[in-house]
Amino acid sequence: MFRFFILLLAGLFAFSLNAHAKVDFSGKTITWVVPFKEGGGTSRFSRFIEPFLTKYLPGNPTIKIMHIPGGGAIKGSNYFQKNAKPDGTYIFGCSTSVIVNVATGNPLVKYNLSSYKPVLLLPQNTHWFTRSDLIDEAHDISKLQKRKLVLYGLKTPASADLFHIWVFDKIGIKGAKPIPGLSSSGAWQAFQRGEIHLNSQGAAKYIKNVKPQIEKGKILDIMTLGLVDANGNISRNPLAPNAPTFSEMYEKVNGKKLSGDDLEAFYSIAAAWSQASKSMLLPENTPDDIVVVYRDAAKKMVNDPDFKAKATKVLGPYPLTVGEEAGAIIKKAAIFSDNTKKQLNKVLKKHKFTYRVK
Repeated sequence: MFRFFILLLAGLFAFSLNAHAKVDFSGKTITWVVPFKEGGGTSRFSRFIEPFLTKYLPGNPTIKIMHIPGGGAIKGSNYFQKNAKPDGTYIFGCSTSVIVNVATGNPLVKYNLSSYKPVLLLPQNTHWFTRSDLIDEAHDISKLQKRKLVLYGLKTPASADLFHIWVFDKIGIKGAKPIPGLSSSGAWQAFQRGEIHLNSQGAAKYIKNVKPQIEKGKILDIMTLGLVDANGNISRNPLAPNAPTFSEMYEKVNGKKLSGDDLEAFYSIAAAWSQASKSMLLPENTPDDIVVVYRDAAKKMVNDPDFKAKATKVLGPYPLTVGEEAGAIIKKAAIFSDNTKKQLNKVLKKHKFTYRVK
């Protein structure tokens, strides 16, 4: 048995060496398709990673980032599906919006996301907060539960904002009413003007905009989505270690642990909204040797001292996921179960939206 194990390791090592020997991107240009305009979160993610990827891919190729905005990320995503060659010269900058389009059954989607080959995932997280005059202390939502009207911004129910509706329903904020058509920045501005009661932000804007207001006593944390690992364990967000996760708030409100259909739905939502929030993928049918080379380059990148020194500030304090584990997360994020769809449609109907998850 021991000899077999040694031979197996030797075979895997030889495969990795052979992959590196055969794959060479010298003199080639790699196109990184980002289905958003320049300057957004996925754009910043790709631009930060690009020089490190160039450094560690065999042959040190030139990487060109191509922004194709439009259609809620569908235009650029469909372009990638149609035009990307599975030879290592095309990579895709995925995000929650791209995933939600697939998971909710948008008929305009022409890309086979669940068949793509993930290289790495960068998780993010959602922070919910409110004004200090609306609750007695941080993390106490009892007053919000009693209010007849609790307004929050929602860009469109067909976007990731759909998940807010489900979250507020599960923690008993019965008066929560979305104001459709508000972008993330528009909702933040409306919150500052006192026009809405609840707001949420991701890591970068939480640090820049929210934390200073918390320190002044104007804003109080409610909770975060929480970080989910490969085994389904949910941990607190390091940017707000005192804030309960959604699962902790759920248990506090409902008197029982998050489980059953609700837990299943949460895992799918967390995969789409957090674990695979930003990711780098190769096209379907990309040969295994090329996938191995990309993943090896990603592993070297995350251990690069320069990357380590800069990544936390630029990308947030969240560990990147590289390799096979990333593939399982993408599939969970992109393929919602019938139960999860049923739960999301139930809250959509409750709030009189005509949109339905397919």
